[in-house]
Amino acid sequence: MVNSISGATNVDDNGVNHWEKTVTDVNDIDEKFSNARDLGYMRLNYARVSAVGNLALYDTQDIYKIQVQSNGKLTIGLRSGTEDEEENVLNLSEYQQKLDELKKLNDPEGYAKEQEELRKKEEAYGLLGSAGEGLQIQVYTVKNGKEVLIGDSTADPDSKEYANMEQILNGEYRAKKGDYYIKVSRSEDFDSRTEVPYLLQIKQGSDYKHDYLTTEQESDDTKNKTTSNVPMTNYNGTLSAVNALQIQAQRYQATAQMLEVGYQNMASIYSKNKF
Repeated sequence: MVNSISGATNVDDNGVNHWEKTVTDVNDIDEKFSNARDLGYMRLNYARVSAVGNLALYDTQDIYKIQVQSNGKLTIGLRSGTEDEEENVLNLSEYQQKLDELKKLNDPEGYAKEQEELRKKEEAYGLLGSAGEGLQIQVYTVKNGKEVLIGDSTADPDSKEYANMEQILNGEYRAKKGDYYIKVSRSEDFDSRTEVPYLLQIKQGSDYKHDYLTTEQESDDTKNKTTSNVPMTNYNGTLSAVNALQIQAQRYQATAQMLEVGYQNMASIYSKNKF
């Protein structure tokens, strides 16, 4: 549990306490609700919880558990660190915005056509949009001792699960206190041999006093092609977010550069409370 982290925290200029821990991934045969990586707890306007993970080879899905201790609107965001991440960051820059302004002024018809093509492309990605390329997400809650699916980015657009997932991603889902499970997996049409680093964030409300970051390390399955055991947790309240990212980068050298770009972009979004 995150609340059992020992050691000093890093406090930023806004008075927010930063806590960190690492968890060890498991793969496939051991990937189940009972072995979900524990992200700790959160409550309204108290904590923001983030996780840096990677769907590596022999790893088709990751399951996380979060305890929600109060009623209130819940937001869950998921962003991939695929090869297009650097381009996505550029598209969000002030230079791209200025370029769009010039296009709109000098070639309004061409600009409108380009925006329509981008809109169609974004819709084709589904609920997660291009920022979640290669990923899908399901959210479960516990009712009568059983895990029940409440949100699914791959569900039929007319289904309750799809509508709930849309609300969750937009921060409009009215969650009740209890345990929630988040399953992150590859999109069905995405190459299973391609690693997909990702960034997951959960919060309730718009304010927070504690910022928790969990870094998922690769499992024994990925290293040795064997069956891993229940994940072990190592707590450390003194590491910075940059240090945690460096640890992740060392383990995933092939994706280190794009993961760092994605993390920095997400950090910027987090700081503005728009995610």
